[in-house]
Amino acid sequence: MGFKEKLVKYLQDSLTKAELEALPSGFQTIGKLIIIKLKPELLDKKKIIAEAYLELLPYIRSVYLNLGKIEGQLREPEKIEFLSGDDNPLVIHKEHGVSYIFDITKIMFSQGNLRERRYLANLVGNDEIVVDMFAGIGYFSLPIAIIAEPKKIYSIELNPTAYQFLLKNIKLNRVEDLIEPLQGNCREKVFELRKRGVRADRIIMGVFPTPKEYIQDALKIVKDLGTIIHYEGVTDKDEYLELYNEFSQIASQNNFETFLKEHRFVKSYGPNLYHIVYDISVHHI
Repeated sequence: MGFKEKLVKYLQDSLTKAELEALPSGFQTIGKLIIIKLKPELLDKKKIIAEAYLELLPYIRSVYLNLGKIEGQLREPEKIEFLSGDDNPLVIHKEHGVSYIFDITKIMFSQGNLRERRYLANLVGNDEIVVDMFAGIGYFSLPIAIIAEPKKIYSIELNPTAYQFLLKNIKLNRVEDLIEPLQGNCREKVFELRKRGVRADRIIMGVFPTPKEYIQDALKIVKDLGTIIHYEGVTDKDEYLELYNEFSQIASQNNFETFLKEHRFVKSYGPNLYHIVYDISVHHI
């Protein structure tokens, strides 16, 4: 019996038939808490539903409700509401040998990107210099530091709350010797790195929406022998080359040539819309 079937059975005396049919089929687990989404017609029953989750999932300590989207330049959750259990949004989430500590009401964390975080780390070669332009709490920087054998990772983050958790996570995972955290706008920080003589073997541009306006900044720290740029966005699956072609055109205008090494569809965002990742090889012309 699937979880939704168990949930329906548990709540069959508390909800109407229509409400039972509207129950979510899944939930997000982070540490020992879960985050659920409910349709509008279920919101007045949210407490009853949350208590059912706790009863059916004894290893879970808390249930939270996601009422909004990830919004703004600082990529903060719009509204996460506590429903039942232990009201403590601070969690330690573990995956691929990496521990992330963060507050779910203040920090976004997409488990849909789990495979990509591991896959990207496996692409990093020995002694690479990596610049993570939108590091967050260390989503990509930490797996690279732990799974790969880089020479140095420069992790840039604008959001002061995320940056504080990045510092905690670097210490928690004992990778202080590999990751240099930098707080501020990535445009300014990349310029500072360039002045320091830093040139990257790999640049990570893992942020939504597609960071088109920062492509020129990333190009400033491309190595003479070339650099791999990890570039993300949302695209129509049938037109998946559109974002790459846009990137390539900007690079060409700045005297760089590009080659698409690989593309990956990470997860669906709707009918024929997908989160896509490109690994782009960039060289000076």
